[in-house]
Amino acid sequence: MPTETEYVRDRLNLFDLMRRYPHWSLRAYARHLDRDPRWVRDWAARLAPFVSQPTYPDLAVFASRSSRPHHSPRRLDPSLQTRICHLRPHLSEKFHRPAGAKTIQAILRDELPAGSPLPCQRTIYNALRRGGVIVPRAKPVHTPLTLPPPMEEWELDFGEIWLGPDEGQFEFLMVVDRGTSRVVYLEASSGYTAETALLAVMQMFILYGMPKRLRFDRDPRLFGSWTRDSYPSPLMCLLRCLGIEDVICPPHRPDLKPFVERTIRTLKSEWLARYSPSTFAEAIELLPGFLTYYHSERPHQGQACNNRTPDEAFPSLPDCAVVPEWLHPDAWVTTIDGRVYQRRVNSNGVIQIDRHIYSLGQAWVGRQVLAQVNAQAREFLIYCGGHLVKTLPMKGLIKDKMSLMAYVERMREEARTVAMRRMLLWEQVGPPF
Repeated sequence: MPTETEYVRDRLNLFDLMRRYPHWSLRAYARHLDRDPRWVRDWAARLAPFVSQPTYPDLAVFASRSSRPHHSPRRLDPSLQTRICHLRPHLSEKFHRPAGAKTIQAILRDELPAGSPLPCQRTIYNALRRGGVIVPRAKPVHTPLTLPPPMEEWELDFGEIWLGPDEGQFEFLMVVDRGTSRVVYLEASSGYTAETALLAVMQMFILYGMPKRLRFDRDPRLFGSWTRDSYPSPLMCLLRCLGIEDVICPPHRPDLKPFVERTIRTLKSEWLARYSPSTFAEAIELLPGFLTYYHSERPHQGQACNNRTPDEAFPSLPDCAVVPEWLHPDAWVTTIDGRVYQRRVNSNGVIQIDRHIYSLGQAWVGRQVLAQVNAQAREFLIYCGGHLVKTLPMKGLIKDKMSLMAYVERMREEARTVAMRRMLLWEQVGPPF
C-alpha cells in the first residue's frame, strides 16, 4: 500500500505537470502519472488556485486531509423528535397525502421560538426513521444467476462512443457468451441499420457457429418497432429458421443481459478511454487489442471465471452447431401458431397483415375482425363476432427449401424495406421523440 510520502510525491508531480502543460486533459495527466482519472480530477481542482502563483505553495497543501468531521453533529432535542413523529400522521391525514420533511419543516418554523435552530429536512427524515414512523425500504435480495453451459446462450447489444464533429459516432456490435463471459464477436461501424446488423449476425454464425439461444433487447434494428402488430422482424425470422431461440428482454431491463452490458462498459471505460481515439481508424485498430486484454490479461470477477481470465477458466470450449446450407424458409411460422391479429376492414373490403393484403368482401366493411394463425395449414382463420367467417391462405410464404445465402439475401431486402417504411412514416408524422 502506498505511503503518505508517495502520495505527496504524486501530487507534486501533478502540480508540476499542471504548470508546464496547462492545456493537457485530465486523462493525459492520469496516463502520465499512472493514476486514476478521478484522483487526478479531485487533486487538480484542489491545486488549481496555486498554479498561477509565482511562488511554490507550502508543502501542507499537498498533504492528505482527515475525513473526520470538524464539529460534532448537533443532537436533536427528544421533545422535538416526539413532536416531529406526531406531526407526520396528523399532516398526512389533513392533506390526504404522505407529509414530507418540507411540510413538517414549515409547521416547525412557526412553532419554534425565535432564535431556535430549525432542523433540516434530512434531520427530520432521520427523526421519523428513529421513531418508527417511516419504515426503511428493504434491500433487494440478490439472487445469483444460474449460468447456462458454455457457448449455449449468447447476449447481443450495441455500444457507441462519440469521436467528434468531424468523425461522428463509432458504434460497435458485441456478442458475449453468457456461460463463460467470453467475447464471441466484436465488430464496429459508423452506424448500424437493420440490414447491416442482420449481415453482422449472419457473419458471426458462419465464423463461430450457432448457439441455442440469442438474447437481445428491443432495439428496432433487431426486434423491429415495438408498436408493430405484424410478423417477426427479419432477424428473428432468420434465427427461428436456423433453430435458434430468440430471448427478447422486456423494455427498461438491461439487467437481464448483464454480461454484454458490463463488457461494453469495460471496452468503453477501460480500453477506449485509455487511448482516447480521435479518428475512426484509430478506434478500429484498438478492437483486436481489447480482445487479447479481455481474454488473457484481465481477471474476471464473475462467478463464471472466479477472478481468473476467461482463457484460464475455460481453456477449451465446445464446438457450436454449424450453419446449414439449406433451410425451410417458412419454419418461423410455427413459432407464431395461434397468434391473433385484430384488424378493421377498410372501405375496399380488405385487411393488411404485414405487407400483404387479404380481401374479405364489401359485406365486412368497417367491422372488426380477428385473424388467427393456423401454422399447420399455413392459413388465417378470420373471426367476426366470435364466429369463423372465412379462411385465407397466408401470403408471402415459400413452400420449398431454400439455400441459406438466398434466404439471407431475401431477409436483407426485407430489412431494407422495413427501414425505408419507418423512414417514410417519420417524414409523415415526425420521429417518435
